[in-house]
Amino acid sequence: MELKKTTKLSEVIDNYPNITAYLFSVNPKYKLLNNPVIVELMSKKIDLGHVAQRGGWTFEELNSKIIEGIREGKLKSDVQHPIANMKELKDRMKMLLKMLYDGRDVENVKKEFKELISKADPILIAVVEGELTSEGYTVQDLMKACDIHLELFKDQISSSRKRVSRDHPLWRFIKDHDAMMFWIEEGLSTTRELKKRKGYDDASDLIKRLKEMMEHLKEAENHDVRQENTLFPVVEKYGIEEPPSIMWEEHYNMKNKRAQIEKLIQEIPSRPYKEFTDLMEGNFVYLLETFSQHTKKEQEILYNVALDLLSDQDWRDIKKESDEIGYFELPKEVLEDE
Repeated sequence: MELKKTTKLSEVIDNYPNITAYLFSVNPKYKLLNNPVIVELMSKKIDLGHVAQRGGWTFEELNSKIIEGIREGKLKSDVQHPIANMKELKDRMKMLLKMLYDGRDVENVKKEFKELISKADPILIAVVEGELTSEGYTVQDLMKACDIHLELFKDQISSSRKRVSRDHPLWRFIKDHDAMMFWIEEGLSTTRELKKRKGYDDASDLIKRLKEMMEHLKEAENHDVRQENTLFPVVEKYGIEEPPSIMWEEHYNMKNKRAQIEKLIQEIPSRPYKEFTDLMEGNFVYLLETFSQHTKKEQEILYNVALDLLSDQDWRDIKKESDEIGYFELPKEVLEDE
């Protein structure tokens, strides 16, 4: 194929699936190209001009290396790229989810679904779930397997946690996630209790608890502000633009969902009680699943990329700027879980 500066990396991968591994083998600056999920996220958006720049090469130098790889047989068209198993994984997940929706052999399907998730790369699961949503599967559909997701959640988001000490800036970002997950789970549990009550008067204690959860989540938006003003710009400085842009968009979407929940509470008692409880449960289900996926992406993609790229001085700057912005108070349940 004829290569140009404007040729997308994904087009080259289609012709030479091992191109990313080859480039990393000849240039250590291409370390991120050795991560198949990062490649999946970025390959359709970056062209060879940008690839060359990130490797410290001119396009002509990059093109020469690729031609050399083809000539020496190091670049091949008959190998499978690591991300190719996503289609197989996605197809299997879709089949199992459909069986869950139809209520067929639920226990065995759950067992197989749990086994599938436990064996798959957690980042890949997040990417696959995103694709399923874009293909028409709603977050409510994906929540059919919510109990399985939550059972495995803490085990799945472990690698970046193991790499940081308590005084590292990422430690606080990770504990923020734990706090928000705690409050969202409490919110969902409370909305399900609401459905057992007879009406607004009978549920006044639960509504008060919901308001408290939402106040905590409002304060926790401080986490987004800190990341967007300290971590994201530094990662983008190194040319890694796609993961932060995804996180920006998801922060915005979740903020909108929280605003919808707050609006529902403010409208009490104008809406019929059953309609209110159904809407509240649906919104918290959405928020819980979206936040779970978001957290996996941040901790398994963004944070690990940052740990590989950023200098000690970068982390000192992030810590200083985070201290200046300030923090929200973590619940004792999260602080005790150390």
